[in-house]
Amino acid sequence: MKTNIMILLLLSLAWASNYIGIAFIDKGLKPITASAAITGLAAIFLFIGVRIGMRRPLLPTLRANPVLPLIMAVTALGLPQLSVVAAENSITPDLTTVIGTVVPIITFLVSACVLRTIRASWVNFVGVGIAVAGIVVFADPGQLLHSKSELTGIAIMLAGGLVFVFNGLFAARRAADLDQYVLTFWIVTLAGLGLSVAALVFEGVPETLPPSAGLLGVAFSGLVGTGLSYLLYYLLIARAGAAFTSLYAFFVPPLGVLLATLAGENSLSIRHIVGVAIVLSGLWLIMRKRREKISKSHKLG
Repeated sequence: MKTNIMILLLLSLAWASNYIGIAFIDKGLKPITASAAITGLAAIFLFIGVRIGMRRPLLPTLRANPVLPLIMAVTALGLPQLSVVAAENSITPDLTTVIGTVVPIITFLVSACVLRTIRASWVNFVGVGIAVAGIVVFADPGQLLHSKSELTGIAIMLAGGLVFVFNGLFAARRAADLDQYVLTFWIVTLAGLGLSVAALVFEGVPETLPPSAGLLGVAFSGLVGTGLSYLLYYLLIARAGAAFTSLYAFFVPPLGVLLATLAGENSLSIRHIVGVAIVLSGLWLIMRKRREKISKSHKLG
């Protein structure tokens, strides 16, 4: 159990720190080029970890279902990653981290109200309202209404979140029988190839190298924020299951805000602390009943 908790904390820290790395990248690279560089480095990292380290064959998984990795490359990584990079051109990484909590919120709403794959109680829906209220408190709408660029950044981030929700509810479900580590390699690799082509078409070849801070941001986000975090994610699912792994949603927002403060990307205020606390309370209410049902099913078994 201690090992699983440690992996969970490392996973949360890796994902939270990714927002800080992207903040440095945005100072030197255009969004699509930056996203391509991040995913390209992550693909190299995963090749070393999965093919060389784990000695997993790569081609059989791709041959088993060549279309699915392509769809997931777009919905699980390509567009969501690009949305974060583009959004951070106008909003701070701490706000980006908190807005990222809309993914579990939307996932719950679609599962409960559209697909009806889960049974929800009024408590869960109250949690949705509380979590959204927390995001609003953190974002300070009074200030946002006077900044069209920040509103645009938030809209871009929300669009990427919707795409990621689609991946989690539809595409990922069809990947249960595939080797998850190898599938992750192909998702990241195909996303990197697609983003590279898009970068050349829409942004062209960079005329100069970005400053050292931008290069360090690319390296960090590619190796740690994307490559390592994906490996830890599937490792934790294999060890502890999806329910335990989903707890990362409670750690990423406070860690992201704290790291952004330490990196000098924002100044921490009482409003930030209260906003994050409200968001986490809402997420707990959203997930509480389902977690109780899971624990009861284990007891019955």
